Amino acid sequence: MRLARRSREQQKAETRARLIGYAHRVFLRYGFHAATLEQIALEAGVTKGAVYSNFDSKAQLFLAVSGTRMEERVQGYRRVRSTVTRLESLVREFVRIMIRHDPDGRWASVVAEAWAVAASDEQFRLALIEQSARGNMVIIDAVRNLAERGGVEFRLPMERMNTLCTALLRGMLLQRLLDPAAVTAELIEETLIAVIHSMARSRARSGRKDDDGEHLAHRPGGRAAVRRRAHRP
Repeated sequence: MRLARRSREQQKAETRARLIGYAHRVFLRYGFHAATLEQIALEAGVTKGAVYSNFDSKAQLFLAVSGTRMEERVQGYRRVRSTVTRLESLVREFVRIMIRHDPDGRWASVVAEAWAVAASDEQFRLALIEQSARGNMVIIDAVRNLAERGGVEFRLPMERMNTLCTALLRGMLLQRLLDPAAVTAELIEETLIAVIHSMARSRARSGRKDDDGEHLAHRPGGRAAVRRRAHRP
């Protein structure tokens, strides 16, 4: 029995997925600036014309790679959200997902290069902002939901909290690329938890004291211990 021939659409979809996968490797190896479409075509075993038939530019291909990475993280966030009931546990698991997706900080450096280019490319810049916003909303909704259930509010609006934590995490990942012995995964995790503790408080209408540690910290030592670990050399 002869196998059914793949349709033109299937072949194009397979080529596109192949290009995204190999572009990811090339970006990680050379960075955004040095990576070229010629290198990506060579790595993927296709012609440069095949690249341009799927992507108009390196920026568009980067967005496809970045979007694929984001969707993988979002799936992980949703799995965590479906099982975790404590706010601190949720934040820890989210941070661990991010570290696993960029264990040495190399992707953070690629993103920084892409952002520098996007600063003078309005279409690219807006596309990156929109893409980030889709992933951020999953995090914001999950944190807001557990915070409300736990009677916790933050000293900044959730959107600003997310911007703060994302910037801190990305900066620490970049520093990890330079000095992995000093910037360990544990330090990154504990630092983000310390920030969450410092910004959290019980909602005033609950009638309780400002005991955000009760809702967030469940290990011996509470918030003070978390802070000491976060600042440990």
